Amino acid sequence: MNAGQLAQQLKHELATITWPGGSVVFGPRSVFVYAGAVPSDEEMPPAFPFAAVSIGSSTSDDAQPDLITQTFSVGICVEVAGDPLGEFAVIGSSRANLGKSAGAGVTEVTERARAAINRLTIFDGASIVVSGTGTTAVSSPIRGRHVAAEELSVQALCSAAPYYAAPQQIRRSGNIVSWIGPHCSNRFDFLRYRFGYVTGTVPATSPAGLTSVIYTGTAREAAATIVPGRVYQVFADYDPRGTGSPAASSEPLVGSYITT
Repeated sequence: MNAGQLAQQLKHELATITWPGGSVVFGPRSVFVYAGAVPSDEEMPPAFPFAAVSIGSSTSDDAQPDLITQTFSVGICVEVAGDPLGEFAVIGSSRANLGKSAGAGVTEVTERARAAINRLTIFDGASIVVSGTGTTAVSSPIRGRHVAAEELSVQALCSAAPYYAAPQQIRRSGNIVSWIGPHCSNRFDFLRYRFGYVTGTVPATSPAGLTSVIYTGTAREAAATIVPGRVYQVFADYDPRGTGSPAASSEPLVGSYITT
């Protein structure tokens, strides 16, 4: 992934964090990519808690110019009223429901966010290191509310160009062809798989080059009558803008096709 793709993946991961009961930690439109540090009091969205992902500085690798060490910051803000010192905003108050965000302190919310980001380690070739900078001081009350913020520093080894992961370990068992693809389907921009074949011995370079498409969908297997003299391939389609149509597809890699 390049820096832009990874920023969107961080947003995607944070937006899907849940409490043990299944309720999401951040509400609708409460995770966004922000052009700067944690928002000031005047810039804070009305819905709490929220998370803001910002893209920091980058350094290219002298030995491999197509690799970039990119830094990100993830700012997390909560509000918990009722304590003049702001203690509740930091460590949480007495919560009627531990499966919801109401009353949760910034340290509790950040714990969930850190775990989600850590799961991205070695995600699609991006090596990620997460380090916390600590909880900031609780701000002055905003209309009777106390706000606390914590910031996570993220460092990732990214590609310079956009990267679209390919399904791997395609295999045949009888008339069922299956493949490994969580590294594709867990992405923010994943749309579907396309499985088919091209006549001959040379793999197609894109889904458009397939002689016939046998299966289109999100499952990681398809039924097929295997015929000699064909290359069976699976591609992953990606839709970064959520239009419902593929804007890019994976390239054919060893492990994403079989020759008969």
